[in-house]
Amino acid sequence: MGFIGDFFDLFLITPLTNAFVLLTTLTGNAGIAVILLTIAIKIVTLPLQLRQLHGMRAMQAIQPRMQELQKRYKDPRRRQQEMMKMYREAGINPLGCLSGLLIQMPILIALYRVFYLSVGETPESVVRLSEKIYAWDFLRSGLPLPADFLWMHMGSPDAIAMPLAVAVSMYTMQKLTQVPTTDEKQRAQQNMMNLMLPLMFGFFTIQWPSALGLYWALSNVISMVTHYFYVGGGPINWRALIGMSQEAVLPRAVAQRQEQRDRFKELGESDDENDEDEDDAGSEGPAKPKSPRPGSDQSRSEGGGGRRRRRRYGRGRR
Repeated sequence: MGFIGDFFDLFLITPLTNAFVLLTTLTGNAGIAVILLTIAIKIVTLPLQLRQLHGMRAMQAIQPRMQELQKRYKDPRRRQQEMMKMYREAGINPLGCLSGLLIQMPILIALYRVFYLSVGETPESVVRLSEKIYAWDFLRSGLPLPADFLWMHMGSPDAIAMPLAVAVSMYTMQKLTQVPTTDEKQRAQQNMMNLMLPLMFGFFTIQWPSALGLYWALSNVISMVTHYFYVGGGPINWRALIGMSQEAVLPRAVAQRQEQRDRFKELGESDDENDEDEDDAGSEGPAKPKSPRPGSDQSRSEGGGGRRRRRRYGRGRR
């Protein structure tokens, strides 16, 4: 844990702390510094987010093919091999849909520490902040940082506005990125997650510094805009967004999924034809009769008949 903590501190907490202090010193406002820092982080992590969106859309498109493989191959090992073959042929990395989440959570944890040190209300935070600042006179000249933004103190929790902003933005982002499914079980899981995750993060924001809540809400908004342009824009189904319809919020996303499913369906049909050709090639030539398994009804009947014939032939010889 010591090595991991030092690595986390060296490559995340310390650089983000100095970046936040620099932006606050330049702008003279901690809230504007949080907004600029959020935009910078989203730009840096944009390739990972696009990779995550591509992986999620591809995994949704191959769901019918995966269900066919699960029904076709009962052997878990063979089924796993066929799924990995399908992933390779379709150019899909199953872990690609998690790349954005894997980088967001460490950044969120690091920013909690950054804001606690930079705009904290305790005297100890100022002392610890001075230990994290690089030896630049310009950075040290801005200490202590101005922590007020609108009606909020960036180092203190906000009980109403920030939790509500985080919950609403997270709910909207989930509805915008999800594509409806015909499976009732999966639909029920989606509806439950659409409510549980926003409520959970909204509750966490009550205990977070307001700067962290502002970062998370703005990060959700930027992710929504990125996803909207990624799928090609188009109209928005507002009834589905507020939960009055089970249709997709972005119809364009459904059209893209159907296009990918058609492509994967053609790929699956070609694989089935190859399998049939291999079966036909293997079945050429005269078929050898299969020997009955020991203990089967056929083996018992043949064995019983042979014994009766041997007894009958033995009595004739005698």
